[in-house]
Amino acid sequence: MRASLPASISLLDSSRRAHSSDAQAAKECSACRIELPDAARFCHVCGRSIETAVASSSARGDHAIVAALRKRLAAALAERYEVRDVIGKGGMGVVFLAEDKQDKTLVAVKVMRPEMSFDEVGVSRFRREAEIVASLQHPGIIPILAVGSERGLHYFVMQYIDGHSLDVVLDERRAEQRSMPIAVATRILSEAAATLAYAHEQGVVHRDVKPANIMLDDAGRVLLTDFGISKNATASTGAVTVARLTETGTILGTPQYLAPEQALGTTVDGRADQYALAIVGFEMLAGHVPFDDEMPHAIIHRHINEAPPSLPTLRPDVPAHLAAAIARALSKAPSRRFADMGEFARALAGETTGRGKAVRRRNLARIFTVVLVAVLLGAVILFGAPRVPQAGQPSAKRASAADTRPAAARTNRTRSRARPTPTTKPKSRATSKR
Repeated sequence: MRASLPASISLLDSSRRAHSSDAQAAKECSACRIELPDAARFCHVCGRSIETAVASSSARGDHAIVAALRKRLAAALAERYEVRDVIGKGGMGVVFLAEDKQDKTLVAVKVMRPEMSFDEVGVSRFRREAEIVASLQHPGIIPILAVGSERGLHYFVMQYIDGHSLDVVLDERRAEQRSMPIAVATRILSEAAATLAYAHEQGVVHRDVKPANIMLDDAGRVLLTDFGISKNATASTGAVTVARLTETGTILGTPQYLAPEQALGTTVDGRADQYALAIVGFEMLAGHVPFDDEMPHAIIHRHINEAPPSLPTLRPDVPAHLAAAIARALSKAPSRRFADMGEFARALAGETTGRGKAVRRRNLARIFTVVLVAVLLGAVILFGAPRVPQAGQPSAKRASAADTRPAAARTNRTRSRARPTPTTKPKSRATSKR
């Protein structure tokens, strides 16, 4: 039975490395079926010890399983699709390149591994992924075209994107000892942040943001893939939606990109994706992740307890605002990160965020206060302090209040008081009669 769904989203593979149908992995975890580097001694997902002989045998066995799966899928979808080569493999499924016979277009078909079909939890996760990505419509998420089950195979069809995953790009640059241009890294981070902001608004937390799940198409567009362990919101903290890691308590995700709260098995929200995206940004700019080790549990311990290295020290040409944004998003406590992915995106672009504006206002107020005090002190020093009258002396203010006459009048009276009064003799009566 096959049902059409609206264009929606997501290529769920941990890697977009090209694989031919006869390619064999050098090493592979027998439990997770994740391809590993030749030098790997442990699976970076489950921590299982990897032995070369066992891994090589497992890889050969998986190659046979994938080849048989391709035949089954080709027969089941022969009416509509021509199944071609393998283009990606993950722990839950395999992605094949196929051609739509009706539209004459290339599509990507993700099919669940047959051995996972007997696991109810695995089937639920696979179906949940299809439901989640089908509910999202955003240019940064690969649309799902159809979903269905045929002959015991669970699958969904996605738009085919011709491009590479970010991890392939980073591996190539590391091999060539070339750093990622700052402008390119900033654009990738900003576009991925915008897509995650949309998903968070819809109540979806990705929980596995890493370079392998970020695709770059030939036009340079950034696309998010692999919503296989994402989760719809089950609770709310008021600011952002929250989801439990798993019902069984198993920690899902990739250790190098795991937020501390996710590693501890507590509830997570969109700020866990923010932390993981900051790790991706650090890796693009510095050339390596901030926390790494041979053992997954050692990596988790460092996420929880150690501060990340200084990005400006590792790469001095990184702009201050970009380094500060990544450093804040890497805070151990979610409450110290950005409130949401949109605020993180604005900080990446150099825009002042809400908390940054508040700090700036406080700093301006402090500067104003210091300047005002300095001006007042300067005025006192320049003009002098007012003189305090000594005891027994009338103040100038009281003297001026007691006599408000003109100064000339006051002077004349003072002089008249100082001049002695002349003595005059009275005239005699005789003289007056005369």
